Amino acid sequence: MNETYINDYINLFSHLSLNNIEQFDNCIDKDILFSDPFNDIKGSEQFKNIFYHMFKNVKDPSFIILNHSKSENKVFLKWKMTFYAFKSKQFIEGVSEITLNSDGKINCHIDYWDSMNGLFIKLPFIGVLYRLSLKIFKLKA
Repeated sequence: MNETYINDYINLFSHLSLNNIEQFDNCIDKDILFSDPFNDIKGSEQFKNIFYHMFKNVKDPSFIILNHSKSENKVFLKWKMTFYAFKSKQFIEGVSEITLNSDGKINCHIDYWDSMNGLFIKLPFIGVLYRLSLKIFKLKA
C-alpha cells in the first residue's frame, strides 16, 4: 500500500482547521463516498462542505487520532472529536473505516459513532426526554 495519501489524510484530520480543508483534494478521490450518522454523500466538494459546515456551526472542533490499523486497501481510525457546547468541552468518540483506491487515494470514508449518546443526549430538551425514558424503562445509557 502506498501510505503517502493516508498519512497525509490522518495528519490533516489531526490538524484540521477552516484554513486547510481544501488540502483534502491532495489525498481524496474526486468521487469519494462519505457516510456518518447525519450524512451520506458523494464527491469531494460535498465532502469538504461537511467540514466547512462543521466549523461554521461548532465551536473549536478538533480531532485526535487515538489509534489506527492498516491492511491492504483499508484503514481503521479510532478518534475523538472535541468541541465546545452547552458551556463546556464535549467529546464524541468513533471509528472511521477508510478505503483506498488503486492509486492509494481515499475513495470511501465511513464514520461509526453513537449519535444518541455522543450528541443528542446533550441537547437540553431531547436529553431530558432520553434520560427520563431510561429511568422509566430501567435501561442503561
